Amino acid sequence: MTNKTTKAIFLDRDGTIIWDKNYLASPSDIEYYPDTLSALRLMIQKGYKLYIITNQSGVGRGYFTLKTVEEIHRLIDQDLVSQGLPAFSGWGICPHAPDENCSCRKPSPQLILEFMKKDKIDPKKSWMVGDKLIDAECGIKASIQGALVRENSLSQTKEYPFFKTLLEFAQSLAE
Repeated sequence: MTNKTTKAIFLDRDGTIIWDKNYLASPSDIEYYPDTLSALRLMIQKGYKLYIITNQSGVGRGYFTLKTVEEIHRLIDQDLVSQGLPAFSGWGICPHAPDENCSCRKPSPQLILEFMKKDKIDPKKSWMVGDKLIDAECGIKASIQGALVRENSLSQTKEYPFFKTLLEFAQSLAE
């Protein structure tokens, strides 16, 4: 039996680490929340591997290409490295429009489960964090914890832990 010791945080992209620009189509439009880098730094210091799990239906809708999404992700990773942080451990991208009924679109846990298997991640020590209910639901479906962040979250529900900022979430984590 495999010894799963790695703990991870799977993060939504838009509305969680960067401002949601409603179909971000240009790397020049990336805008981080003020607490993003501090929050990521703290999560890493607490021993978590960080991943992004993102629905990018703008690809399936024809608004931009998967190459554009990958370029945005390369730039985000470069920004992290330039601030002394490691790049994300992985990027899980669903490029499909909602009506395509794919198996990888959140709240489906498929992308998380693939990383968990590949990187031997312990589900009991891992989280999925985002600004929408589908993010927290995705985590629960992957048998990890789900949490919501940001004041614009659609649901300050008692069903999932809610944090006003990503940094507040990071501060709540055990070492």
